[in-house]
Amino acid sequence: MTLSTPLTLTLTSADATADFARALAEHLQPGDVLLMSGGIGAGKTHFARSLIQTLLIEPEDVPSPTFTLVQEYDTRSGPLWHSDLYRLGGPDEIEELGLLDAFQEAICLVEWPDRLGELTPANPLRLSFATMEEPDHRSVTIEWSDARWAGLLEIALLAAPVPPQDSHVTAFLKSAGWQDAETTVLAGDASSRMYSRLWRGDDTAILMQDPDGDTALFARLSRYLTGLGLSAPLILSETQGMLLIEDLGDDLLARCATDPQSERRLYLQVTETLAELHRHAPPEGLATATPDHLAQATDLAFTHYARMPDLIAEATHTFTRILDQHARPDGVTVLRDFHAENLLLLPERKGPAAIGLLDFQDALIGHRAYDLVSLCRDVRRDITPETEDACIAAYIATTGVEDDAFRAAYACLGVQRNLRILGVFARLAMTQGKTRYLDFMPRTWAHIRSQMQHPALAPMRPVLDQLPAPDATFLQELRAQCPTD
Repeated sequence: MTLSTPLTLTLTSADATADFARALAEHLQPGDVLLMSGGIGAGKTHFARSLIQTLLIEPEDVPSPTFTLVQEYDTRSGPLWHSDLYRLGGPDEIEELGLLDAFQEAICLVEWPDRLGELTPANPLRLSFATMEEPDHRSVTIEWSDARWAGLLEIALLAAPVPPQDSHVTAFLKSAGWQDAETTVLAGDASSRMYSRLWRGDDTAILMQDPDGDTALFARLSRYLTGLGLSAPLILSETQGMLLIEDLGDDLLARCATDPQSERRLYLQVTETLAELHRHAPPEGLATATPDHLAQATDLAFTHYARMPDLIAEATHTFTRILDQHARPDGVTVLRDFHAENLLLLPERKGPAAIGLLDFQDALIGHRAYDLVSLCRDVRRDITPETEDACIAAYIATTGVEDDAFRAAYACLGVQRNLRILGVFARLAMTQGKTRYLDFMPRTWAHIRSQMQHPALAPMRPVLDQLPAPDATFLQELRAQCPTD
């Protein structure tokens, strides 16, 4: 069965508590907060000590923070704070400790979390420990609101001798012959998807969990792309909400394009792959990114970022007309999240297959400029203007599209995409407390303002000129409105 909240585990010994802590530790990352409650002797400090010792780079004592309030550690997974708030007098002392910043930047283990009150961070994992009739037995009841925790717990429980062992993940991996594999959770993204790398001897695979998405569509699109001779992960096994897929490695474009020369060479290689994709008819059943669909998708920029909902009607109407004139869908597959953190280098493969494609489950039929502007106007990293110009020129030369028309579509879709992203980042911060996305807003805004200078976007300037820039003051005000519980 799939894990749901609350989940209660029975830990039959101190070793079982330590095993569970060690298994969970392997999958934590900065920004994860564990709130641990329970009476004295219930096991929460033993759990915390075992978890911390698992992550320490060099062994050291892990004292209780009862009197120091906070103990800080440098671990192989990043900074870790262990705090005991029992002796605190009020919220002011919590702020003085620096905990609010730590919730964003470190792995945080908090004992006596009721002292946080309204300062409780968003989306923590709550663990309530209790003694049982058997002297060495402890129970822990676990609650969460972020779907990521459910997938993470399923993976952790595979490595710890703690019920339930009949979970949906366990059954799926057993059916695929990977039930004894070692697991490591990989970095996630803004979605509810979670990825884990599995080791079975010399073999590796990736477990993809997407309880809210359409994994069957991902599998179908993967087979479509590989059928074209492109490098999407092979599907090894599948079930509702989960896929076991080929491991294409870790050589992300974002990590390998380290200087202007390698950046230009690798981005041109990606452009070749994109041009090859666009030589082929898209698969059946994809929705179409029509002008009105794309224009309406910018609404979050006005509701959550600028908080100017009265502008939505004018913006949508104006942008629909612009996109209808310059960026109507021209019958190619648009992968959408086509950027440096979703593209892998596969040097052992040749031609367009030398680029691995990772994120395409939201694919649409649309205009051929969409994915190229997604690549070159990435909100997470800058590339040189020379690299961007080279990619545009190479795509035009390879495909034979008309130069001026393509550049107009490129600018229009760049503004549309980054307006939508601006709103999505604001919503993630304001509704889920994911304030790290606010750091990307200045670059996103710079892309918008730069591409707004194209003549095709002149009708949108009076609307967008009313939006506030994400300067330090604006971001501070926005951050203050983000949830903390």
